[in-house]
Amino acid sequence: MKCIHRLALLSAAISLLVGCGGGSGSSDSNDGDGNTKPEVGTTLKGKAIDGYIIGATVFLDLNFNKVKDANEPSTITREEGDFDLNIPDLYVKCAQYVPLVVDVPVGAVDTDFPNTPIENAYSMVFPPQFALSTDQDLLNLTPLTSVVWKQVEQELRQEQTSALSCDTILAAQDLREDITRRLGDQEERVASRYNITVEELYGDYVESGDIELHQKAQALVPALQKSYEETKRIVDENPNADFAWVEYFYGEWDSTSSAYNDDWYRYEMVQTSNGNFNSVTMLMSDDLNTELSVFNQSEMTTIQRDGVNIEHVVHIEKSGLNEYDCLNDEWLETIELQSSGVRNYTYSTVQDWSSCKSAGSAIVTQSLVTKDHQDPDLFNTTEHVFLDNNDSEFNHLIGVSDTVTKADLTPVRTVINTDFYSEDAHGSDSWLRTRSVFSEDLDQPAQIMTSHDQDGQWTRFTRFHNGTHKNECGESEDSLSVEQCHATHTESVI
Repeated sequence: MKCIHRLALLSAAISLLVGCGGGSGSSDSNDGDGNTKPEVGTTLKGKAIDGYIIGATVFLDLNFNKVKDANEPSTITREEGDFDLNIPDLYVKCAQYVPLVVDVPVGAVDTDFPNTPIENAYSMVFPPQFALSTDQDLLNLTPLTSVVWKQVEQELRQEQTSALSCDTILAAQDLREDITRRLGDQEERVASRYNITVEELYGDYVESGDIELHQKAQALVPALQKSYEETKRIVDENPNADFAWVEYFYGEWDSTSSAYNDDWYRYEMVQTSNGNFNSVTMLMSDDLNTELSVFNQSEMTTIQRDGVNIEHVVHIEKSGLNEYDCLNDEWLETIELQSSGVRNYTYSTVQDWSSCKSAGSAIVTQSLVTKDHQDPDLFNTTEHVFLDNNDSEFNHLIGVSDTVTKADLTPVRTVINTDFYSEDAHGSDSWLRTRSVFSEDLDQPAQIMTSHDQDGQWTRFTRFHNGTHKNECGESEDSLSVEQCHATHTESVI
């Protein structure tokens, strides 16, 4: 069976392409070119890139000491950084659980500077395969898994009572699975944040010639390292949480929001249970070591009783030097596949988080909301917004979260046309209808979410299984395009 492994080492901007297939040969220790020959095993085919590196030694580090010992399979990189590392049967299983080390000696050649041999030796480490993302025969070492290897190795050493080896890592199945899950989750966040696959962002930039992407990858290295390290800490501090993570990101490159400036941010999320979470985004210093101010903060609390879901959100967003926009948002809805309810919310300007949590307002905006679920997915919603001077006929459901019943909320659906293509305003000041289509087929988008509103504006958000997404805009469903979104954004900026 043929398999190709795509490995990228961010901290040194190196990538490794590894293929594994059956190998054969005698028990001779050398093939005449300085390469260890296998008895019967497999071959790792790869490429070392920092420019392409010629003359580096690649070896399987069986005892995690970063030194090539006599029994460890090794080979030398050739033109364009290519190498074939033969792994004897004895070590085939271990190849999945121990790192590869690339020793770049004095005199090796970096093809970016072919007339200037390397004057200072250095080493690079490629993580064990268990810490990498897999997709059938394709194994990717992402920049994330590469740059955090130092933290992963430190974690492994802390958790193991004996020295690291193939056997100790093989026995630590729960730890391996936990590390793999956290790395995979963080990889998805990188793809979503920057709307580019990790493979593209940190691939073979020499071959692609995309220097801009390569420079972005290098700039992200410290943020990715700190993200992994602090996510591990916050997970340990919240062992019973549904999920928790920390993400450092650069606002200029963020594709999820236009609210961020060209600065570094730190986002922390802890969801203790479904519908209950706290999150905060901090503006950071350029060295990522100092929190300068709160950029935004959110809290959601949810309770369910007597067939009613009661959800309260408090959110602040920085709007001035010492000011924040404050939102207090309450959703009351029936607990059923075809739910109905109201959303009551107020806006104000405050100086800090505590002021927002205690803020009150006589001006309340109310929405009538319907939702259609196919467990666990929400596939159809309507929201009709009534400003404070426009009676929705459900104003009696403001300020009643302690007493509201399912019978109070059910009539909402009887007055709203829930058909996605309907343009009925029902007397509201504004409305939005949204439809989502989900697919687990990897050849299809993971989600396509289409919306239209009272102004005849249409949008479509497409999320792909690799974590990236696409936004389209238009004045009809048939005219949706990415270019129209860009044009709309430019007009709003002007």
